Amino acid sequence: MSKKVSKDLPKEVKKIGLRLRQVRKELGFSNSDDFAYKYELNRSQYGKYEAGSEDLRISSLINILEKIDMSLNDFFNKDFDSL
Repeated sequence: MSKKVSKDLPKEVKKIGLRLRQVRKELGFSNSDDFAYKYELNRSQYGKYEAGSEDLRISSLINILEKIDMSLNDFFNKDFDSL
């Protein structure tokens, strides 16, 4: 059984995706596939997170941030508020 992607995700999910993209680019990765490969993340799933098209569990976000050595505070900083 596949998960149904809700089209009514909160706008904050999209902002999290935009912030993930911003952080990836700051780390020097021009595309999400290379980033996912480097940090051993599921490529297609990570791409959906960045696109804001799939709900992201907090545990998944924490896992991504741990791999890049970033705290939740740093992720949800002033840059997040300006997205």
